[in-house]
Amino acid sequence: MPLRSAPLPRMAGHLSFMRAQTKAICDVRPDDLAVLGVPFEDTGAPHAGQSLAPRALRETSVYFGWHANPQFSHPVDIDARQDISTDGLHERLCDLGDISLGSEDAVHAALRAAASQINNTGACAVILGGSDHLSETVQSALPMCQTAQLGGKPRDAGDFHIAPLSDGTIPTQTSNTAMQLIELTHWRDASRPLFVRFDLSVFETSLSALCDQPRLGGCDLDTVSHWLSALGQLDVSAIMLTGLNPNRPGMGVVKVGQRLMVTALLAFIYARLGFGIAPPTRQISKESVTT
Repeated sequence: MPLRSAPLPRMAGHLSFMRAQTKAICDVRPDDLAVLGVPFEDTGAPHAGQSLAPRALRETSVYFGWHANPQFSHPVDIDARQDISTDGLHERLCDLGDISLGSEDAVHAALRAAASQINNTGACAVILGGSDHLSETVQSALPMCQTAQLGGKPRDAGDFHIAPLSDGTIPTQTSNTAMQLIELTHWRDASRPLFVRFDLSVFETSLSALCDQPRLGGCDLDTVSHWLSALGQLDVSAIMLTGLNPNRPGMGVVKVGQRLMVTALLAFIYARLGFGIAPPTRQISKESVTT
């Protein structure tokens, strides 16, 4: 899947994720994908600017807003080079806007309430946030949830870790993706909610300048897309994007990070909505995964 390198589009008027319809949270229906922004600033982060991540991700997603344009009667996924059916996409993908700014406690409470309400409705929350500080808040809103984490620092040995940042506390093992997917099916308990944390640090070493915490190892775009496609076929209650700071020095690098995250997230959205876009069939390089 190639990474688009054209200039990012300029937006005028209302901005929503992939040009999706806007909704109030009370109007979210079962099986919807409800996008929610969390413009939260983590004061302990190395660089200020994480609160800009939701807008940056929405602006990048305009590349993929073809479903809202009536001229595309027979759209094609230009990355996978396949015709796709858009039936249900515009009806099921919606943007709820951002959590209101306020004190840290108020943001935590609002996010917890929103994630819980979306889960109780039977929909999937797509949470756009730069800071990983609030991921535990989402977990607390999903009773007894399991967590699958792409990148980021491991927090719980019971979580399913894909290419985590090494902290020396959780051993890593090397296996191919097919074996890892089998491990995922054995690990998954369908009776419990599933939370996916998608951190920018999951991407490979050559892209380490994208995030505040450089890493060794990691995944390429195709591998991350494969994982998100597989996770999208499960009954995910919420997926949260973390690690993006649009205010980091080097705007070209920042925009690559935005494109990587949105392009990979598209695989999750396709799979979740049942579009059946199969990732390219090839042998994937070995990655570090912990379970």
